[in-house]
Amino acid sequence: LARTHAKAGAAAVPILTEPEHFLGRDEDIREARKAIKIPILRKDFTIDPWQVFQSAVLGADVVLLIVAALELPLLKELYSAAGEARMETIIEVHDLPELETALQFPNAIIGVNNRNLSTLKTDLAVAGRLSSAIPAGRTAIVESGIKTRREVETFMAMGYRGFLVGTSLLKSKSPEKHLAELICGK
Repeated sequence: LARTHAKAGAAAVPILTEPEHFLGRDEDIREARKAIKIPILRKDFTIDPWQVFQSAVLGADVVLLIVAALELPLLKELYSAAGEARMETIIEVHDLPELETALQFPNAIIGVNNRNLSTLKTDLAVAGRLSSAIPAGRTAIVESGIKTRREVETFMAMGYRGFLVGTSLLKSKSPEKHLAELICGK
């Protein structure tokens, strides 16, 4: 699947490693790293600096830090660990207070997640509401709920520069074709 996404033009590949709820495995990163050269995001609930260093050893290039799941001192510690490990960070937010927290980390990619972590419902209006609060020039991506090229274009017009797409690709009969459609509109 990682190879298919890379061939279709993905800029990076997210890999879930959480085993209990998402049936992921750490080994999935190692296997993907052997298959692809593009960056790999370890998409997990990172709560300990050890996980950041483990991610680097496994072959990931990026870690996800979820503001809603972390107190500020721990978020700072994890961000620092990522810098030490020479990894990129996506700091995930769901609302304005979380965005204000994330903006304190100048080199982090801002990930605006449209999925409510409590209800698991997706609302694309979340990224719309937060777009105007993200400084021009700051790299921000939209996470969750992206299904069509039209949605991609709408969010690009708001200043978003990337998209974390999972469910719609995995549910597609042809993930490669669906990804090409999201990227190129074809």
